[in-house]
Amino acid sequence: MRTMRIGGFLGHRIEIKRLVSLAKGRLLNDIVVWPGQAVPLVGYMAWPNDDATRSRWINAHRYRDGTVTSALALELKIKQQHWARVADIVHLHYDLALGGHQKRRGGTSVGKAISLIATTAKSKGTGTSRLWEIWKTHKDVAHLVTAAVLISADVQTRHRKSPYGLRLTQFQPYRIAMLLPEVVLSVAMTIQDYGLQHIPYARTEPLFDPETLWRIPSDINVAPVALPVRRITTAHIAVLNARRAGNRGKAKRRDTTPVLG
Repeated sequence: MRTMRIGGFLGHRIEIKRLVSLAKGRLLNDIVVWPGQAVPLVGYMAWPNDDATRSRWINAHRYRDGTVTSALALELKIKQQHWARVADIVHLHYDLALGGHQKRRGGTSVGKAISLIATTAKSKGTGTSRLWEIWKTHKDVAHLVTAAVLISADVQTRHRKSPYGLRLTQFQPYRIAMLLPEVVLSVAMTIQDYGLQHIPYARTEPLFDPETLWRIPSDINVAPVALPVRRITTAHIAVLNARRAGNRGKAKRRDTTPVLG
């Protein structure tokens, strides 16, 4: 079992109740309020199995080495695209499981989520083999990157309804994790708990590997935030019902939706 080396938030236990004002204030001020949590959080999200690069990232911020941080930050552009794919897989897995779908076919699974995304997607880089490759690379921090992506989508939706005065590029998951680490971790805690449990009617293992997942410390001092279950359409059910072993569909993807209400 692996646990992230990240300190708890000081003070009273944090409960996320006013996301709108909290997110808007942090994004507009562009100040990292919790660097001790934000920096290592992004390090795990970006380099889950690369201890050396993760240490370089943390030390560069500690000693304010702008050259190193800028160089490593360039890698995050592509990584964030992969995070979006991981978020699709995790949230769709969650939707299928909590919606009680596919019980007679062994329940939900990563394979079914990937098959559905690959069959219904419109974006490049969402073929079945590519999605499996991305999943294997990020599965041990999937709860973290999914939380950051979903929060990013949520604040972007709010911004479109009531503009913050920012560019859309300023709502990227990396920036969300740096400026709102407590929110990311609160959502990730719920995803972590879900991903480690065995679904009663499923014939597969839990979503996450309990031995390799980078777990959130139990003393992080943040209350978890519940996720809503999205409705699976009849078209998606038809795709899953037509699925056969060894035939996981074509390169298509289902768009994600905001997570926090």
